Amino acid sequence: MPSRGLYLHIGLQKTGTSYLQSIMWQNQDLLGELGLDLVPPSKRETFHLMLNVRSRYRPEFDPPAVASALERLPGQLAAASRPVALISEESLALARDEQISSLLEACAARDVHLVVTLRDLGRQIPSAWQENLRAGQALPYARYLRRLRETEGGPPTKIWASKDVAAILERWSSHIPAERIHLVTVPPHGSPQGALLERYCRVLGVDPERLDREVERSNESIGRIQAELLRRVNARLAPEFRTRDVYGDIGKRYLAARVLGPQGGDKLRVPREHEEWCRDVSQKYVDAIVKGGYPVEGDVLDLVPTPSAFADEPRVTHRQVADASVAALATMLTDDMTSLRARRERQRGRHRRGLAALRRMSNGWFGRRKIK
Repeated sequence: MPSRGLYLHIGLQKTGTSYLQSIMWQNQDLLGELGLDLVPPSKRETFHLMLNVRSRYRPEFDPPAVASALERLPGQLAAASRPVALISEESLALARDEQISSLLEACAARDVHLVVTLRDLGRQIPSAWQENLRAGQALPYARYLRRLRETEGGPPTKIWASKDVAAILERWSSHIPAERIHLVTVPPHGSPQGALLERYCRVLGVDPERLDREVERSNESIGRIQAELLRRVNARLAPEFRTRDVYGDIGKRYLAARVLGPQGGDKLRVPREHEEWCRDVSQKYVDAIVKGGYPVEGDVLDLVPTPSAFADEPRVTHRQVADASVAALATMLTDDMTSLRARRERQRGRHRRGLAALRRMSNGWFGRRKIK
């Protein structure tokens, strides 16, 4: 990477991006010592930049700073004193041509290299459906798979926006030369822990052994029964409660991550009836990558699903959902009652401190009266 370079990591979604970003932000100071700045200087500001670039600013609930996030980017890059900067936001992969142009114009003072993390469709598809649930959607898994098959290879659709590797690379490569587009494949299941981080760091030119890797995994998949429970809850919510300003905190980070996640459960996989189709699509993506001549960190064959990604799984039953619901309600009640006890204890503490202060004041007043 030449001096004053910029790595633009655009995802894709459900390819380990949350894990990689958590490590980068946790090691922000150390990365500075190693010659790399994170820009914008916080995760929240990076999210705001993505909202601005992709025209997703919602003034009714987004802070006003979102409206000027892209305008601030050139100044933030200029203020970054290290030779190399990193912008990491997986939703940037979905940017349209004119949005890519605007973003790259703001980065014109830097030599831009694109970083794209990729995962085989056999693992990405179930994770992507769950991510839709975590965003408040309620499309059943079987219908989601059917819609994928019906729309694959056709005009661009939202359901393929973060999965169509060939289309994403073609769009971005019209703005950035192929030799500057670095593909990082997610290692196959059973690979050594940290293999993805090591591949990513080799692209960035950072020693992964220097980094603190102990981070909380906050975006892990949930079990297939728990996913169906979340879907049914979403289906009962009014539309105004399925928007990111409220659903993100309550539906995604509380119900999905803190309540349903700890239940564990069987991993969701792609039904075996879709295996041949899934492999065919994956091979198209491998062929497009080889033909495009993109540098690959890892193995392009990592994008071919393994047999373990597919299974003949029985339907989730009402009884299973009911059992998971009871466990979820018990967890939620426990959380609320624990919070209630903590609030009451804080109130009692304030009351005790208030009484003690009154006693001290009273003793002082009566003491002065005695002296007189």
